[in-house]
This record gives sequence, structure tokens and C-alpha cells, in this order.
Amino acid sequence: MDPRKNPYAPGAGTPPPELAGRDQLLERAAIGLDRVRAGLSAKCLVMVGLRGVGKTVLLNRVAIDADGRGFSTVVVEAPEGGSLPALLAPPLRATLVKMNRRAAAGELARRALRALGGFASAMKVKYQDVEFAMDLDTEPGVADSGNLEHDLLDLLRVVGEAAHGNRMALALFVDELQYLERSEFGR
Repeated sequence: MDPRKNPYAPGAGTPPPELAGRDQLLERAAIGLDRVRAGLSAKCLVMVGLRGVGKTVLLNRVAIDADGRGFSTVVVEAPEGGSLPALLAPPLRATLVKMNRRAAAGELARRALRALGGFASAMKVKYQDVEFAMDLDTEPGVADSGNLEHDLLDLLRVVGEAAHGNRMALALFVDELQYLERSEFGR
């Protein structure tokens, strides 16, 4: 094939001119997003494959599609040796601050911000030698036990309630999940 016309575009996350053969996967993601938007449960989608097969490109495409469907999207990339709380806290805080500005979900967003404050302080979020802290009030008893498995569920529940109260849906996309510690995934 002529290298000038080859549609393959090498490079981490570089979208090719065409996502050939990915329609079924994109449709599964769209169905999941539609179910969440309708208040129904949906299975998480985890893409696995060898390096360079287009996982990041697909993840970014699904995030763009979610954004186009009116979702509030949080897209993060896990660094090697990073922690899940440190990865999620800043973009969730930014999302909740935006929600807080809308009157419809103000109290729910403030409650979720307090839950995030408790979560961040209970997790003692650190990356290498830097400790991450947030100047947020806390919601006693919500996402503040220090047990990541339970606290993360609590946090995501109250964030979801805030999104629902704001008549919106939130989609969370995590790239390079393999770099997170296995212990951060619970059982």
C-alpha cells in the first residue's frame, strides 16, 4: 500500500480517518449511555487489547459521543503508579462545582462536594511524595471511612444523585486502567 494513502495513523490516541470494524462496540457503548440517560442500569465497558490497536481512540470516541448526547463527561488517564482517588478527585470536583452553579441541583451538588471532601481526606491522597488535599467541607459518614471500596461507591452514588438532580447524566472514562493498583479495585 502507498504509505501516503494508508489510513492507519500510528500514535497514541491519534484517531485514524476511519474506525473500521468498530460499529458493534460503539453501538454497545451507545446503548449503555442511552440506558444510563433513561435511569436504567448498564454494564461498564472495559476495552482490552494489545498496545496500538486503538483502545484510546475508541475511548475518546465514546466520550465525544457521550458529550454529544448531553452527558457531563469526565475523562482521565491513569499514570503509572498513580492512585485512583488522586486521579478522580480533581475532575469530579470541577464537575460538582459546575453542577453547584445550577439552581436545580445546588444542595445535591454541595452534598456531593462534601462527600468528595470526606473521600479525599479519608484516602490521604498522595502521588509520589506530594500529598493531595482539598479545602472542602465534609459530609460525616459519607465516603469517609478510609475503605476505598466502600468510599468510592458512596462518592459515586452521591455524585450520581447530584447529576440526576441536575437532570443530567455523568459518564466517567478512565484510560490506562492497568496502571492502577489491583487493590484499588476491591475484591
